[in-house]
Amino acid sequence: MRLRTIKFVLLSVLSIAVLWAIDCPADNAVQVDKRIFLPDGSPNPTYGQEIITGLCACLDFDPALSVTDNTLTLTVRGVDNEPIRGIEVNIYNDSQGLLVYSGYGSIGKGEKFENTTDPNGSPADMEIMANEVDDHVKVLAYSRSKAQTSGDGVEGELFHLTYGVPGGVGNLPDTLHFAIGLSNVPGTSFQNAIMNVICSYPDSNNIAALLVPTLGVDNSLGIPTEFSLSQNYPNPFNPTTRISFGLPEAGHTSLVIYNVLGEKVAELVNDELGPGYYHYQWNAKSFSGESVSTGVYFYELRTNSGVFRKKMVLLR
Repeated sequence: MRLRTIKFVLLSVLSIAVLWAIDCPADNAVQVDKRIFLPDGSPNPTYGQEIITGLCACLDFDPALSVTDNTLTLTVRGVDNEPIRGIEVNIYNDSQGLLVYSGYGSIGKGEKFENTTDPNGSPADMEIMANEVDDHVKVLAYSRSKAQTSGDGVEGELFHLTYGVPGGVGNLPDTLHFAIGLSNVPGTSFQNAIMNVICSYPDSNNIAALLVPTLGVDNSLGIPTEFSLSQNYPNPFNPTTRISFGLPEAGHTSLVIYNVLGEKVAELVNDELGPGYYHYQWNAKSFSGESVSTGVYFYELRTNSGVFRKKMVLLR
């Protein structure tokens, strides 16, 4: 398939873009018609010609990975400028086998595929599955009831691909690279048999580099005897820094970033944690994925036993 207009967007938590969003104008997708014969057996008059297949759909990865002690979740987002009827993508990474899907991972629908309807607007289910094939994971979303997305041109989550990390997240590199090697996105307009409205996605020439948060208890240090919040390192920093703290007992814990105006910028953790030493990374991005500006920021650790604060400096 060759596109009249191709706009690749490399979105990375390591970038310093002002605003994170998928650039996906409602241009026409164009592909070469390779059908020699039509369904009725007659010769195809448009064989070998470029045909307009519909309005563009675009894919990209969420700029932030989500991790637990033994899993890592990659979220794929999309813009559907017209309704789409499913997806077929092959997702590659450079973890050198540290990320494993078969027997460990799972696949889940995002809101775009959760809220699908049939062409008449009645609720219809979109099924989704994934399989590990050689060096990639193939994700397939499809419907037996003519389900399609809203086609509202608004960016949203398509699916969440969770890998198992048998060796533990602590053994992963600081950065992982992801790319899509195959992408088929069928739309609903024109001729469905040849329809593919995909216009941009992070392929092998536009690999997405995503920061891996450091998460979990550092068992090698044992259990701390008191609550502690360490100075971030490095400080000053650009674009990432590591924040460590110690919990002598279990309880609800939050780690929040504030700017000098006291406005909440980001939240690194808000969960029940057990006793131990914890390490998190902040990529100098806000809740919306926007890169924050140079300046002084404060990070606050809040537990059942008290509140701890420290200052850090971001230098772009």
